[in-house]
Amino acid sequence: MKGRLKLSSKRLTSGRFQVNFMTEGPNGFYGYLLAESQTSVREVILKIEQHMRGVQNSDKYFQPSLFSMGRKSPKAEHIMIFKSKAA
Repeated sequence: MKGRLKLSSKRLTSGRFQVNFMTEGPNGFYGYLLAESQTSVREVILKIEQHMRGVQNSDKYFQPSLFSMGRKSPKAEHIMIFKSKAA
C-alpha cells in the first residue's frame, strides 16, 4: 500500500474497538474495521493493508456477494472500505 494511513478508534460497549481509517492521496479510501480488544495496532494495520491490496488488485472486491454467494466464511473480516470522493 502506498501513501499514508490515518487511524482512530473508539471502544464499543462490547469491548471491541471500531477502528476508523483513511488513506491519503488522489485515489484514497476510508473505512471501518471491527477489532477485538487484544488485537495489536500492528495486526490492525496488516489487516487494512491486506484489504487495500485486494481493493487495488480486483474489480470484484466491492461486490463480493455477487461472486461468492454461499461461500462467506463465518470468520470473515469485519471491515468496510469505501472510495473517497474525488476532490
